[in-house]
Amino acid sequence: MTKESFSVLIIDDDKDVADALGLILERQGYRTKIVQNGQDAIAASKKSNYNVALIDIVLPDISGIDLLKRLNEGVPRIRKIIVTGHATLDNAVKAVNLGADAYLMKPVSPDVLLRTIKQQLKKQDQEILVLQKKVKMYIDNVIDERIKRIKSGILD
Repeated sequence: MTKESFSVLIIDDDKDVADALGLILERQGYRTKIVQNGQDAIAASKKSNYNVALIDIVLPDISGIDLLKRLNEGVPRIRKIIVTGHATLDNAVKAVNLGADAYLMKPVSPDVLLRTIKQQLKKQDQEILVLQKKVKMYIDNVIDERIKRIKSGILD
């Protein structure tokens, strides 16, 4: 897959920060969608599948920590990266326990941001390969069972 086929949902109530993150990613070829609150993020995640979500902890309507579990999960599973200026050990532990795949502190350097996204996309690709193998094994087993039933004269 090319970067152009990857989409990133940016959730940050600070428009300047969100726009800066979007510009960094778009210059690298990623497609982006910016929302500034949790409800818009939830709605966007139901309308489209995103590869990555960049989530600020402090949002006007819902905590970014609470948002982790409310984003719609598609296939492939969205990779969730907390990007916050309000980093605490408690927030980091909660975020990881609730499904954050990475945790970055603002101001985040473009290199660290891009490297983290690349790592998460690689993990996402690995998850997809595992899922594809499981589906293939299931289909192979169903076919093998069907062939055995046909050969033994037991038809459905």
